[in-house]
Amino acid sequence: MKLCKYWDVAETSAADANGKTLRLRKWGGSNTSLDDARKQARTALDSLVLRVAVASFRRDDYSYSMRDVPEELIREIGGNAGVTRNGKGCLVLNTADAMFVDIDISGPGFFARLFGATCEGEEKKYIAKLKEYLLQNPAAGARIYRTRGGLRYLFTHAPQPVDDAAIALLRQLGSDKLYVQLCRNQNCYRARLTPKPFRIGCGRISGHYPYATPALQDGFKRWLEMYTRNSDGYAVCEFLTSEGNARIHPAVAPVMAEHDAASRATAPLPLA
Repeated sequence: MKLCKYWDVAETSAADANGKTLRLRKWGGSNTSLDDARKQARTALDSLVLRVAVASFRRDDYSYSMRDVPEELIREIGGNAGVTRNGKGCLVLNTADAMFVDIDISGPGFFARLFGATCEGEEKKYIAKLKEYLLQNPAAGARIYRTRGGLRYLFTHAPQPVDDAAIALLRQLGSDKLYVQLCRNQNCYRARLTPKPFRIGCGRISGHYPYATPALQDGFKRWLEMYTRNSDGYAVCEFLTSEGNARIHPAVAPVMAEHDAASRATAPLPLA
């Protein structure tokens, strides 16, 4: 997990293995100083130049790969979690060891619907997988939330760093493949806390953090005012129930409190 107060970018041109000239950029982050962030960016860029020199370049998926667009650090929660604002403007909870499981439920296909399958039925199937795991592991416990597009679990009995066992469990429970990739690459779990902008009538942000010009800064300020205003009256997830061991580990408790308050998980509101 990398939550940084300072960010800087380094850019250069380099050729890939096929001789194609590419314009490359890498961001560097630091909690020490802007100068240190600049050094981190230069080091990351030098590594990228070496990588593309021996292989055809493939652009990273910045949302789910090694995140190359910096995120503003809004607040830290202890030493193992923090809230950032992602490139779309949503607040996101990042945790080193409070395990969130993200599950997308797109709904049954056309022929499945003909035979009576429903989104509710799909949801029950995934929750049954969780219950089966908890029966086999009685020390474990989890909170279950419904999101606009599926389910979210938070394991509360103990901290769980992102290791091979955690990745295996994410897959076992049916977590979204891109989310699993994100957890491994970023060495943390993530949970969105505020609505997706397009669901509440907000357009895209011009530019990205850190906003380099006064015009971009003013534009983001106006966007944020609209986003904050439009977010009122929506929740990101709905708390359904707890399963398994009811103990809340002291290391997980502050993360759970932050999540439930910021996502408005216990408020009777439409999901966005």
